[in-house]
Amino acid sequence: MRKELIGLDHLMISTPDLPAIRACYLRLGFSVTPWRTNEPMGGGKTGGRGGNHLVLFRPTDDRMTNFLEFAYADPAHAVPYMRDLLGRRPALAMIVHAATDLRSLDEGWQAAGFPPCLYYELDTDYHDPDDGTVDRIHFRVLVPDAPRGPLAFNACEVMDRSHYLRPGWIAHENGAEYWAAATVVSDDLAAMRRHFGAIYGIQPVPEGPVSVTMGDQTLTAVDAAGFAAGWGDAARRADGSLAELAVEVRVASADTARAVLTRNAVSFRDEGSRLIVPAAEAGGIVLVLAEAA
Repeated sequence: MRKELIGLDHLMISTPDLPAIRACYLRLGFSVTPWRTNEPMGGGKTGGRGGNHLVLFRPTDDRMTNFLEFAYADPAHAVPYMRDLLGRRPALAMIVHAATDLRSLDEGWQAAGFPPCLYYELDTDYHDPDDGTVDRIHFRVLVPDAPRGPLAFNACEVMDRSHYLRPGWIAHENGAEYWAAATVVSDDLAAMRRHFGAIYGIQPVPEGPVSVTMGDQTLTAVDAAGFAAGWGDAARRADGSLAELAVEVRVASADTARAVLTRNAVSFRDEGSRLIVPAAEAGGIVLVLAEAA
């Protein structure tokens, strides 16, 4: 494992409709941050509506954050890379790694065959449109500027985590604590195996699903048939297409999560300590609410 990589920090998930995804996750019992603009996604000064909503959790490592980022690129205003990355059905658009020594990490990735990353630092204030609170956002990131394989990735070093640790944002009615696992669909597992090897400096298992675990988070790639077999009817989106992402979120109590879903008339598969919310109910991805063992 590359020594600069601390963990799997957060998941950037493409979405075609920000207001709809916020309403969806509020209904599932999550706290969801207000809409924020993002200029590369075609928001802010571009005059477009590109941006994101975050579902923030308690980090499992004090050097990281832990959240789901639901992101939308306004086609008329976004930069080409973000438009291509996010201009599709709900899926894992990018895995964002927590890291240190970003310059050395970039050198390691280049030695593995990747093109150089752009280095970007953001240090700005965020003005909450809901309550007027002003937070500082400060991070450094290695930013890819072109496709780099079957799964987009970058690395981030958060210099000030306070924005991501607001008590009102990391507390959830359904008892969610942190995201623990993500499973993505790959149409070429051999290519994904090579990709994981280059990103993480590891030798993945030669057959079957491709997986990496860092701390309390696991990322796994499977083929479409395996995904469909594993999730059954829950794998179908509202339009009947096969979902491409499943995310498991740890909850303090399955009973608490079950009560919220039931009260809000959310359909789900009850497996006792695991509640499976189908893609048709979870914004196009399979959502698992799992009680910690």
